[in-house]
Amino acid sequence: MWQQIVVAVIVLLAFVVSAWKLMPARRRLRILLSIDGWAARRARFAAIRARVLQPRIQRAGGGCDGCAVNTTRAPQRPR
Repeated sequence: MWQQIVVAVIVLLAFVVSAWKLMPARRRLRILLSIDGWAARRARFAAIRARVLQPRIQRAGGGCDGCAVNTTRAPQRPR
């Protein structure tokens, strides 16, 4: 009985992780922002929100260097 429960939990976790990794970045950011909005309304989640959610949201959103990504590419020469 316990073995079946443990296997079911492992399979469920593997499914959730693989679905998260395969999900488009825009949808992941939208989900993170909704979780952050939910946690902002509850005071007991303030530490978790600051420690876990904010860095993930900044990474998912591109951070401060997100707009400067393409400026470091070498200019293309005309053919």
